[in-house]
Amino acid sequence: MRLTTMPYDLTAWLHTAVMQAPADPTPISTPFDFDWEQIRPDPDAVPKTGIFYDMANALLFLGVIAALSGLLAGAIAFGVGPVFGAHIISDRGKSMMWKAGLVAVIVGSATTIVSVLLAK
Repeated sequence: MRLTTMPYDLTAWLHTAVMQAPADPTPISTPFDFDWEQIRPDPDAVPKTGIFYDMANALLFLGVIAALSGLLAGAIAFGVGPVFGAHIISDRGKSMMWKAGLVAVIVGSATTIVSVLLAK
């Protein structure tokens, strides 16, 4: 190939490539062609959905009892510790009250999250 005919050959090749380009394929519908926006959870399709609410309420009750027990025990240790000169017990009671408050927040929010997920 000579250097002088190279641009002509390239132009001719591009012209034939563009002129002979295949047409765009038409989409073929398949059996799996459906509207994805119609997919959403159906709580009526699950049998005995009330059991989830019962379990969430039972966990809420147990969590609230545990949090109140921890809060009460922490308050007793926090209040009684300095009276007997046990400042370590007082510090542990104070941290126990913080942990009990955190448990109460986690348990309360878990029940709310479950009820939101199961809402219609």
